[in-house]
Formats: sequence, C-alpha cells, structure tokens
Amino acid sequence: MKFGSIAVVAAAGALLGAVPASAQKARNVILFLGDAGGVPTLNAAGIMAHDRPQSLFIQSMPHVALSDTSSLNNWVTDSAAGMTAIMTGNKTNNGMVSALPSPDGGNKPLKTFLEYAEQRGLSTGVVTNMPIWDATPAATFAHVPSRKDKDQIFRQMLQPRFGDGVDVLIGKGQADAVASFAKDGVTPDQAFAKAGYRFGHDTALVGGAGRAAVLRDEDFAPIPAVEATLRQLSRNPKGYFLMVEWDMHTDDPQKGLRHAAEMDDMIRRISAIAGKDTLILFTADHSFGLRMRGGKRHAPMAQQQSAPMAQQYAEAAAKPGTTIASNPVISVEDTHTGEEVIAAASGPGANRVHGFLANTHLFDVMLAAMGWKKEN
Repeated sequence: MKFGSIAVVAAAGALLGAVPASAQKARNVILFLGDAGGVPTLNAAGIMAHDRPQSLFIQSMPHVALSDTSSLNNWVTDSAAGMTAIMTGNKTNNGMVSALPSPDGGNKPLKTFLEYAEQRGLSTGVVTNMPIWDATPAATFAHVPSRKDKDQIFRQMLQPRFGDGVDVLIGKGQADAVASFAKDGVTPDQAFAKAGYRFGHDTALVGGAGRAAVLRDEDFAPIPAVEATLRQLSRNPKGYFLMVEWDMHTDDPQKGLRHAAEMDDMIRRISAIAGKDTLILFTADHSFGLRMRGGKRHAPMAQQQSAPMAQQYAEAAAKPGTTIASNPVISVEDTHTGEEVIAAASGPGANRVHGFLANTHLFDVMLAAMGWKKEN
C-alpha cells in the first residue's frame, strides 16, 4: 500500500513536470514597462544598439500581442491612464492615477495588481528611472484624480490601503520628496523611517533584510539595482510582484533609444535568473512619434545622423509637437501617438498574450497567472 502511494505521487509529479510552463501557476510576476516604448522605438533601438533588425531580446520573447492603448476619454493616452489600465483592468481618463471619475465629480479608487499582491502577503517592488511619484510608478500604489498631485502620492506611498506597502522603492525625485514632506513638517528620512524603511540615496541599501527606499536625482545602473531588488523580494516564500519602468521617450532620440536598449539588456538578464515560476511581461503605456526615415545597412546608424541634429532635437524638445524632418535617418514628432504597442511575455500564463488585445487585458493576464479572481 505504501509503495502504491509512492508510485501514484511519482506519477503525478512526472505528469506535472510535463505540463508546459505557460499552463502552470506563477509564483512571481515581473512587469517591465517601457514608457513611450512603441514599435518604432524598439525597432530603431535594436538597429542603433546591434546594427541589425529584430535584435532585441524583447523581440525573441515567445508570446507576443498588440495592445490598444486608448484611454477612457481620449484615443491617445497619457502615462497615468495607460498604466492604470494595465494595473487595474479599467480604462480611465487621461491624468487620473488608478481612479475612475464618478458622477458626483469625485473619483473612485481602483485596486491595483500590486495591492492584490500586498493583500495576499507577497513582497512588492517598484523600480524606475523617473521620479518615484510620477504617473507610471504612482499607478501601482496610489489613487489620485490628478497625476500632478505629488504631495498626495507621497502620502499614499507611505499609507498603503493593503498590506504594509511597497517593500522596495527605487527612483528619482529626492528633491521633490524634500519639498512634499516639508509641508508636513518632516524630512523624507524621518517619514520613510517612521514607515519602516531603510532610506537613502544609494542602491546598495537594497538586497538586505527589511524594506528599502532609494530616492535620488541622478541616473543609476539599472541591472545591479534590479538584481538587488530581486534578491530581496525573492526571500518571500509566497512570491513577489515587481514593476520596472524605464523611460523611452525619444524627444532626445539618442537618450531614448539608449534607454530602450538598457531595458532590453535588463529583461535579458532578469529572464535568465528569475526562475521558471515567474511570469515576465513587457509592454509600453503608449507609443511615441519617432520614425526611421532612412539609413544604410552595414554602417552604424549612430554615425549616419549628422552632428547638427543634436541642436535640432534640443530645439524641438522646447516646442512639443515640432517635427524634425531634415534628419536623413530618424525624425521625431515630440508627442504621444495612438497606435498599438507590443506586449511580450514568457513564463507561466504567458500563453494568454496573443493577437490584438486591450491594455486592460494585461491585468487579467497577470491575475490569471497567479490564480487570483478579479474583485469588483
């Protein structure tokens, strides 16, 4: 009898091992968000970085879809409404952060995927090369009618509705935090310490025991920061949710395309170490007005853009909506655009990413991968 039981268990284990990873339940979810990282930007970034098309790791991910990015009140979304759709499964008006407009003129908070994770005891992290209060990171934990309300976003960051709040926070906005918390008569160091964080400006704070918050006003090395965040979050046997945003706006094309290549390197590295129980999802909140207009094969694209173009890009950045048409390789209209963006995925639940879908469906993909039910 005992032998028979062991045989049954062994057979069940063998059967489970035969189940495709995409059909198994995820323990962790990592969402990589390329802010303004539309198809034209990814295409140009791969050629700029590797001198050949379809050379990004993102472009090799096994499950791919095209995601609509329109908001509740506009065909062209901003980051607030775009990220709200992904994090809550609901479209909202431009400028609103994880909240819906209500008939009485107020707003209704929308529960975010990060809050689902916090409620269930998972560890959570938010890493961005933008201000930590900006629309994309804020949409993971805050609920405000205006993305400009940085004071309220900072307060909600430290007063979570579910769980104990985000476990690892890395981003810019140190000076903004000083100004916001000063209105409450405290420093950021005092406010974060009271909320249970180890707080500072160095990403070396991350990776140890206890919650950590790193705010700075300068760029930081992305891969070491994300690896340290994973080391810390993965200690939780219940699993984790991590959102990593990297700015890919190409009002400065060289900078934006470099950031796109940086995020791609990040995804390549994290995909190698995250484990087979992790759903990895890349998408963009919206696209941007960059187009490749020319360029010769077998010559680095960066060398084909004439030096005076840098000044033209700088001038265009001061005048949103300006098109730089004289560049023989890349032209940029400094504005968000409304076409679909790529969603690419690997790991448990990734098979749900296919075809044409709404950005709100990506929330359902993450929820289903964890085996959770959506709450009304």
